Amino acid sequence: MSSRPLLAVAAALLLFACAPASSDKALRETLREHPDMVLDALSQRKPELFALVVQGQQEGQDAAREAKQAEELKKPLTPAVDPARALRGPADADTLVVVYSDFLCPYCAQGAKTLKEFMARHPDSVKVLFKHYATDDLSRQAALVYEALAAQDPQLAFAFHDAAFEAQREIEQAGEPALYALAIKLGANVPRLKKDLKNPALAKRIDDDVAEARSFGIEGTPTFVINGVSVRGAAPLGEFEDVLRQVARNSGGQEAPCDTCNKKKKP
Repeated sequence: MSSRPLLAVAAALLLFACAPASSDKALRETLREHPDMVLDALSQRKPELFALVVQGQQEGQDAAREAKQAEELKKPLTPAVDPARALRGPADADTLVVVYSDFLCPYCAQGAKTLKEFMARHPDSVKVLFKHYATDDLSRQAALVYEALAAQDPQLAFAFHDAAFEAQREIEQAGEPALYALAIKLGANVPRLKKDLKNPALAKRIDDDVAEARSFGIEGTPTFVINGVSVRGAAPLGEFEDVLRQVARNSGGQEAPCDTCNKKKKP
């Protein structure tokens, strides 16, 4: 995003904020005739101008995010939920978080930690369906290993999920062998793993996940869809909680209880 409009506004504020109204016209005429004065003024106030640009960008991003979430509250996103897929958390939980992620994305690793904390705060009311937004070869292979392990045992897939994010650097350096070694270390049935990795249905599942994410206008990872409302990027825990409250209010229901929130530590 270009910062020229923000810089222009900032320059005007800095130069005219203290000027009497009667001198505005004269100042503007002077600046039109001597634009070098603007550049000179800007060069003397670089820290303030940079702060204004950053603030303007952040405010723009926040406004866009809030507008998107307000739109989704009115018309929630509807990810496909296949009962055959691995689900983390209580099956009867009221809140479903669908994640679109990439095992080799560092922001996804951070997002996974935040989501884990979010689930710990709501252990009985939040469940998670992990989907894939993997487009390069190694990321797709990691996604395929996850799905193959889920066919054996969902708990095995979840263990791989956590371990793969922790071992991102090793996987990027060693490639596919590191993925298989990790699966074996976690206790995978090797003959079945080899068989399931060739299952075209699992490859199609990954393709469908990517297509679904794009149909929702998702352009980056990670993205979390909480009962139809998205949290995009490695957002802080507070945004997850805020969306949860909005969803609860919008549906007329009760907010999912937080077992660890607002509890005073025992002396």
